[in-house]
Amino acid sequence: MILKSIFSTATILLFGVISSAQEDKASLIKKVEGFSHPESVVIDELNNYMYVSNMADDAPGDGFISRLAEDGSIETREWITGLKDPKGLLVKGDKLYVTNNTEIIEMDIAKGEISKTIKVESAKSLNDITIDDNGDLYISDSGKSAIYKMDTDSGQVTEWLDSKDLEYVNGLLFGNQKLYASAWGSDNKPGNFLMINPDDKSIHKISSKGIGNLDGVQKIDNETFYISDWGTGKIYRINTDGKKEEIISSDKSSGDILFLEKKNELVLPMNFQNEIWWYKIN
Repeated sequence: MILKSIFSTATILLFGVISSAQEDKASLIKKVEGFSHPESVVIDELNNYMYVSNMADDAPGDGFISRLAEDGSIETREWITGLKDPKGLLVKGDKLYVTNNTEIIEMDIAKGEISKTIKVESAKSLNDITIDDNGDLYISDSGKSAIYKMDTDSGQVTEWLDSKDLEYVNGLLFGNQKLYASAWGSDNKPGNFLMINPDDKSIHKISSKGIGNLDGVQKIDNETFYISDWGTGKIYRINTDGKKEEIISSDKSSGDILFLEKKNELVLPMNFQNEIWWYKIN
């Protein structure tokens, strides 16, 4: 009994050390309330604002974009309105782009209004947006397991890749002349972190096995990324060799995250909670 008691005590102490180390990887520093099913958050460094896409409810046109001050407080809750399930956001110069169900919406940042609506005829559920070195946009279609490409000079959108191997792709990020993707998964199989070669459109699994319902992806450096698991609220740091480490354990519905490199902070749009959660990476 004495040996068993000593073993149990040691186990508890060891577990406590592991748990403490896990918690020390990041600290929750604030929560900002007042959103309506937020999905994505991006930073506009030129104008010192952040923007949040609010999917809102099921009524047509009830979606909107919020504009936040640099400290994360809501400057204008319904800054641009009349949207339907807005999700992925991208700042490109003086323009803000958002996926809007089966459309790509271009917004004029200075005027705070919609400047162009681009219908994607074959789309099912457009999600995230990223930009390559040439200024062209890549847009994920989570409903179709496809990626579209948009020439921003002509505004022409073409289906770039349609494959079940994309595992119903969600988050996108272009970097190092490669396209990185966090996949939602399908058929009760968890999604992987993927790398797509733009030259031949080959798809490579970075993770050795499925991780979860992956959503956001943010770059730390050329070989390391943050990815979010919407289904569990976990945020992982993952390398291009597939090694991953849990950094944050939030709640279910953490969406298209933002990494603020200068502050070493992660910003999580929490869809179910109608809040934005800020974490300091330790």
